[in-house]
Amino acid sequence: HKYLKDGADALTLPDHALLRLCRLPRNSVMYLSHILRDNLQRKTKRSSPLPVILQIMVALRLFASGSFQAVLSNTVGISQSSVSRIVFSMPWAFSRMVKNFIKFPSTAAEQILVKQKFFEIAAFPNVLGSVDGTHIAIKAPSDDEELYVNKKNFHSINAQIVCDASLKITNFVAKWPGSTHDSFILTNSALCQQFSEGQIPDGWLLGDSGYPLRPWLMTPILHPASEAHERYSRAQRKTRGVVERCIGVLKSRFRCIDHSGGVLLYTPERACQIIAAVCVLHNICQMHHVPLPNIPEAPVEPDEPLTHVANPPSNSGMQARNNLIARRFI
Repeated sequence: HKYLKDGADALTLPDHALLRLCRLPRNSVMYLSHILRDNLQRKTKRSSPLPVILQIMVALRLFASGSFQAVLSNTVGISQSSVSRIVFSMPWAFSRMVKNFIKFPSTAAEQILVKQKFFEIAAFPNVLGSVDGTHIAIKAPSDDEELYVNKKNFHSINAQIVCDASLKITNFVAKWPGSTHDSFILTNSALCQQFSEGQIPDGWLLGDSGYPLRPWLMTPILHPASEAHERYSRAQRKTRGVVERCIGVLKSRFRCIDHSGGVLLYTPERACQIIAAVCVLHNICQMHHVPLPNIPEAPVEPDEPLTHVANPPSNSGMQARNNLIARRFI
């Protein structure tokens, strides 16, 4: 259906059709046009600009499908070069909004609310976020190509995602090549620094066994030696599962970062902008209560021992975990 001819036309489509094609309903598209209008109009002043809504719809169609061809097949009266220009400029425009839409809970009131929601899942206390890495396939880059080959043998960016219990992304890092370990990315992140330096004094992240145990990062017990250990690990696994679900929803909404949409045919830098853009859009979907896509519940995979010991568990981490188990899981 050639629905992308001008913005007004596209917005006459019913919400279910807009959701299928662009992943956002009409009110969310209007909201985006409102916050991006100045930015996009200013950037295109020199030539006769395409309507802002149309630029947004073209970008959303690309993010939703992962296919430049799908975008072209839905457009009429827009040159391929115009579509290319939109595809080039829009991820940059969205990625500039990261600070407005992706925020780790920082005030006491925000943190209490986040902890309550996490606690409702499996009675695991004090959780501020769940963290995991996800690989986003890209074409083989011309520089440092071998660094981008991940352990599944395809080229990727390893993106770190932190979310809350409502599947809102509260922190992300998208800059490391596919061969980088999840634990390295977290250890070298600003969030790790904030926790380590006591700027986030009360609360922790939950991670899988690929992460090192820290006083602010609770990981599963691989070989539970008691009922209390079992209870702790069950609750930890169930609670941290929200991040796997969040990543599933993100990739299902925006096929451009899912293997089913192919690979991102851009440089690593542009791919990272696109990842930032879809993280922002995902949070706008959550903010506007856009229905979640139907994705099967991922099976809970057993935790595996660390294959590298660059970051062994810290004594203070062991102590924090033992105290938690004694207080809550015995």
